[in-house]
Amino acid sequence: MHPKERVEQIIKSLRPAFSREAAFEWLVIMVWGILLCNRAQAITSYLNAVGLSEYYHDHALHWFHAKSWSAKTLSFRWHQWLSSHNNVKRLKGQPVYVGDGIKVPKERRKMPLVTKLHQESDNVTKPEWIRGHYLGL
Repeated sequence: MHPKERVEQIIKSLRPAFSREAAFEWLVIMVWGILLCNRAQAITSYLNAVGLSEYYHDHALHWFHAKSWSAKTLSFRWHQWLSSHNNVKRLKGQPVYVGDGIKVPKERRKMPLVTKLHQESDNVTKPEWIRGHYLGL
């Protein structure tokens, strides 16, 4: 199967997590934007990667706060898709997911999913608390 077809198949399996077609279409845009992006990881870069202008930036930001989907439901659908495959690694019958917890500091406070994060470090020059994105499990 061609990788493009595989990605489309995976994305389509996540459709039931969205109560509105528009929200699902934004997921498709974001996923393809992330996969095709070759610049700094940011919403504008994702939109540019799929050929959309900065006009859609606010629309994309609103998608993160839409009531027509939830991260919990989307995660559940993703878990279902992963579990439906035979090559899922299991430990005592439970699926094993490997992730990397990356903390990315952000300057602005009013950005989607920016939270207060604790940094564990032996380096005293780093602040103990930062505001940023936590990308991981």
